[in-house]
This record gives sequence, structure tokens and C-alpha cells, in this order.
Amino acid sequence: MLLVPLATLLVFILLVSLSARGLSLRGMAMGSIQLEDASLRQGEAGQWYLSADAQIDLPEPIKAGLDSGVPLDFILNLTFKRPHRYWLDKTLASYRHRYRLTYYELTRHYRVYAVDTDESRNYRSLSAALTGLGEFDRLPVVTDPDDEQQTVLLDALAVDDAIVIAALDFRLDSQSLPLPLQPLIASSWRLASEEYQWQVN
Repeated sequence: MLLVPLATLLVFILLVSLSARGLSLRGMAMGSIQLEDASLRQGEAGQWYLSADAQIDLPEPIKAGLDSGVPLDFILNLTFKRPHRYWLDKTLASYRHRYRLTYYELTRHYRVYAVDTDESRNYRSLSAALTGLGEFDRLPVVTDPDDEQQTVLLDALAVDDAIVIAALDFRLDSQSLPLPLQPLIASSWRLASEEYQWQVN
């Protein structure tokens, strides 16, 4: 039973190694994540909801790993800051949401699993799965109504003339990959968006 996962892992390592040797940095498809149209809306009882789009392009070695059975974990980070002109910005609250992209060879479908909400969606193609993975529509920022960070954030927003900045980024969690792949992914195939910032109030 252990031979199948081990063989899958060895095939993926071989594919990554061949790709690294056979492609120059100029010609290599590095992949990318681009965040667009991020916004926040406040609902009942002070609950904040995030909406954003992420355009995800996986490089070929990571696609090969995914199709060989290696699950990919992604992290969405949202941080609220109060900017300071002459000092470091003050972090008011920080929230993290995790997602997992998996390919099932037996049924030939991709699954996007939201770890925090225990919800999943199935897709027949990788392009559709990446589109679904990058769609954040009314995502609850805070799931616990007694969250202390939310109180700090709301207090900061209530101050007249206070400026609160939201910073969003979306990245592949290389630490969640099998141990032999972590150095390769982290060094040559790090996949992360640039930080997307906007003023909340």
C-alpha cells in the first residue's frame, strides 16, 4: 500500500529535477498569482465580508505534481493596519484562511476544499478549479463573534480621521508539501501574490 504514494512522490521529484535542468530561468514558466478587485463590506453585528479575485497560473512542475497526486495548500492572509508616518505600521488584526487543491485520478476531477469552513467544490478541469480557487465572494473575515481582534479593529475604525489599511495576499504553502519537495518549491517555484492594499474607511 505504501508503494503507490512513494512511487508518485519519486515521479514528481524526477519531473521537478528534469524541469529545473532542462529550462533556463528566462524560458521557464514561473507561474503567478495576481489579486484583483479586493473589497470589504460590513454586515450585521459588525461582521466583515471579503470579496476578491485571484488569477492563478501554476508553473508546469507544480501542475505535474498536482496531477501525480500531491495536494497543494494555499493560504489567504488578510491584515488590518494603522499606518504611521514616522514609525512601523501598527497591526490591528490578522486573519488567515486555508484552501487545498487536490486531483483525484480515479474520477478525474479536481477538488477545492476550504479548510476553515469544511466546504468543498469539485471541478472537471484544472482551469475551472483554479478559477474557483481564486474566487472569494462574501468570505466572512471573522467567524467568532467574540473575537478580540474584531473589537480592536472596530474601535480603530470608530476613531475620527483614523486611517485603516487592509493588506491581502494569497500564496502556496510550501511548508505543507512533502518534505523532499519543500526546498525545491521554496527556492525555485515559490508561488505568491504581491500584497494588495487598500483603505478600508
